[in-house]
Amino acid sequence: MRSIQSRLNLNFIVITLVLFCLFWAGQSWFLRQMAYDFVAARLSSDAYTVLRAVEMDIGAGWRVNIDNTSSVYQQPMSGHYFQVAVDDKWFFSRSLWDGRIPYDEGQDIGQENVRLVEQNHKPTLVYSKTFMKQGREIQVVLAEDISTIESSLSQLGWLLAGLGISGLIILLTLQIFIIRKGLSSLQDVKRDLTRLKAGDIRQLSQSTTTEVEPLVTEINYLVQNMELRLQRSRNAVGNLAHAAKTPLTVIDRHIDTLLEQEIPQGEDIKEQSQRLRGMIERELTRARIAGAALPGQRIYIEDELDKLVRTLKAIYREKALTFELDISAKSYFPGERDDLVELMGNLLDNASKWAVSRIHVKAHMDDHCLELVVSDDGPGIPEDARERLMNRGERLDESTIGHGLGMSIISEIIRQYQGRFFLESSARLGGLEVQVMLPRRADLELPD
Repeated sequence: MRSIQSRLNLNFIVITLVLFCLFWAGQSWFLRQMAYDFVAARLSSDAYTVLRAVEMDIGAGWRVNIDNTSSVYQQPMSGHYFQVAVDDKWFFSRSLWDGRIPYDEGQDIGQENVRLVEQNHKPTLVYSKTFMKQGREIQVVLAEDISTIESSLSQLGWLLAGLGISGLIILLTLQIFIIRKGLSSLQDVKRDLTRLKAGDIRQLSQSTTTEVEPLVTEINYLVQNMELRLQRSRNAVGNLAHAAKTPLTVIDRHIDTLLEQEIPQGEDIKEQSQRLRGMIERELTRARIAGAALPGQRIYIEDELDKLVRTLKAIYREKALTFELDISAKSYFPGERDDLVELMGNLLDNASKWAVSRIHVKAHMDDHCLELVVSDDGPGIPEDARERLMNRGERLDESTIGHGLGMSIISEIIRQYQGRFFLESSARLGGLEVQVMLPRRADLELPD
């Protein structure tokens, strides 16, 4: 998955390289053509000079008067050459040094009478044109070595390439800075979302960027809507519990009347009434379990555990229970406070019922999960019974006395939070040990 910045940078590099290559090729062609035009114009001018130097000598016939030509044509291999044909007789400049100009081959460069050929393994522009003088056709061929021009153009091309690459790097650096500055609002939203999931804040901070502000508003609206719906659900559960208890109380009174009259069906009706009351209490408790935590909440284990311990010490004060707490200060429950109280309350209540005098509670959190361990020094549960409890899970009858009480609630909460729990013998105290593992977030998997 690529980020917006990497995509923008990649597109910028591709587009810039394409444009730079087009510019580089264009300027190279343009400068070369401009140089060729300049040389062609000079060759055309020199052709008329050479043509004037061609004259008729009464005693010797046609000849080229060297004194009327440029001295550059007199220097051997100077890079400037000419040859003239009169009546199929050729005259050559001294600079050719027994060579000839290949005027009938080479590459057309778009200039009339001018071609590009290889002369002595060097690029050479050749100008060839036939003139009429004194009734005779005179063919004038001139050539100029342009290897120096080609070398200069090549150096200029590499210089421009280096400058272009340097400019590209500078522009890319500036773009990265500009994009990061432009995306800073999204980075702020990302940080706020992380804090929101961690429970440090309840709402995202308002954005000052026009494009990002609607996103922040919608997320805040969704969070508020989730809280409102959950609150309505909990209120409805409370109202249902209150409404169901009144009819059941009336039914119980009628049952007591039947029992006083020693009517045999009274016991059967009472049993069914108690079962119905238990089912309602269990299902209402499950309905209160929200599952995943709302964003922006962080319930620390240590704070809630202190209240539960004080309550249980008061309830079981005849046992004088000692609670050994090993609670990490940073351990928090990744969910609703009511779910934590329900979970820890049932775990500690079961341990208090069966403990002789000591209960050990451990709560530690790492980067992946929260680990809760509750152990007691009671008689424990045989291994086959533990397996039966684990298999039955949430279907376990909550009316069973002992460690089965509240086990379905415990199982339901752990299942809703995608956690796991184990029942083992406590190596520390000798009784039952319950280990609970809950992921810190819904998108994290528990370690094996």
